Amino acid sequence: MAYTPGQFHQDQSIANVLDDVARAHRILELEGHGDMSMGHLSYRDPFGRGLWLKRGNLALSEVVGDDFILIDFDGNVLEGTGLRHLEWPLHAEIMRARPDVNVVGHSHAHHSTVFAATDQELGPYNNHGVWFAEHGVPRFTDTSHIITTVELGVEVAKQLGDAEAILLRNHGIAFVGDDVIEATLAGIFLEKAARFQLDLLSAGVAYELPDPAESIEKRRRIYPPKAQQNYWMYFNRKLERVEALQGIGIAQL
Repeated sequence: MAYTPGQFHQDQSIANVLDDVARAHRILELEGHGDMSMGHLSYRDPFGRGLWLKRGNLALSEVVGDDFILIDFDGNVLEGTGLRHLEWPLHAEIMRARPDVNVVGHSHAHHSTVFAATDQELGPYNNHGVWFAEHGVPRFTDTSHIITTVELGVEVAKQLGDAEAILLRNHGIAFVGDDVIEATLAGIFLEKAARFQLDLLSAGVAYELPDPAESIEKRRRIYPPKAQQNYWMYFNRKLERVEALQGIGIAQL
């Protein structure tokens, strides 16, 4: 297999990491997060200048390493060309509020967005839901509109708190991580957990919430860094098989 993760290269260049962030976009498309040219991930600039945000008018499946613009935390474009997404404040304000977060994602993944339109609380009902066991997944209900103002970005960040993801009512989701692996897994696992819980609700049978303390311990047991890297490499192998047949930019049918 030719792929080597950029963040594990001896050369810790921005270009290497952005190649991984680009791959994360394409992986998320394969995992049900695609919605035409909507959805985007960002990476905190390691030199403190702001964040690298996917440029607009591209599907998640089309993003490659050159498809990022550098913006400061006030939205000014510092490097790169292309359309700046309207929802840049979502990324900027989460990063302002969360120094531990280096990657922010936003998408309209179908099952997660359906779940966001309900009043149900996402629980650790399967292994994917366990990823969120410690902090839960809050729901932002101030608006169902897109997050295009600093004020809304600040409020989303406040309601996200220490969590790994937040549901945006009748809109989509945002998910975060210390690095591209954590953020990508958070997005994938949120969509899988939402789908599982919607299936559980539709089954019409009785069910119980697993013990909270056990779920938190389970999260630490099954998702240590070594396992996270293993899953990241699995999704990259899957991506390479699909792109070998279809090319970059074509979503899996």
